[in-house]
Amino acid sequence: MPAGELSIERPAKQWAAGPMRRALDAFLEAVGVPLDDRRSMILAAGEALANAVEHAYPSDEPGTVSLRAQFASDGRVVVAVADRGRFVYRDPVPGRGFGLRIMGGMAHEVHIDTTAGTTVRLTFNLAEGT
Repeated sequence: MPAGELSIERPAKQWAAGPMRRALDAFLEAVGVPLDDRRSMILAAGEALANAVEHAYPSDEPGTVSLRAQFASDGRVVVAVADRGRFVYRDPVPGRGFGLRIMGGMAHEVHIDTTAGTTVRLTFNLAEGT
C-alpha cells in the first residue's frame, strides 16, 4: 500500500461532517485500506467530527474544523480532527456521551490535546489490527 496524506478544513457546521467523512473514505480506499478497517476509521473520525461541530464553538461564533489523515507504509493510519474552539468537560447526560468510548473501541490509540483548541488524534495499526 502506498503512503499518502489527506488534509481538509471546513466550517464547523453539521453539513460539513458528511463530506469530510466521505473524503476520508475515498482517501483510505485509494491507499488500499480494507473496507472493514475503513469503516472503523470513519466511525471513529465521524464521532470526533460530530463533537467538534457540535461543541467547539458557541452558536453565534464561526469557526473551522480540520481533518488530516496520514497513511504510512508500515501500516499505521493517523487521523486527526482539530478545531480552534474550547474543550468543555460536561457532566454525563443519559443517552449521550458515547463518542470517546466509540473512538477508543475503534482506534489503537486515542490522544486528545486541548492546548490550542481541541485535537483528537486517532491511531490505527493495520499490521496488528484495530
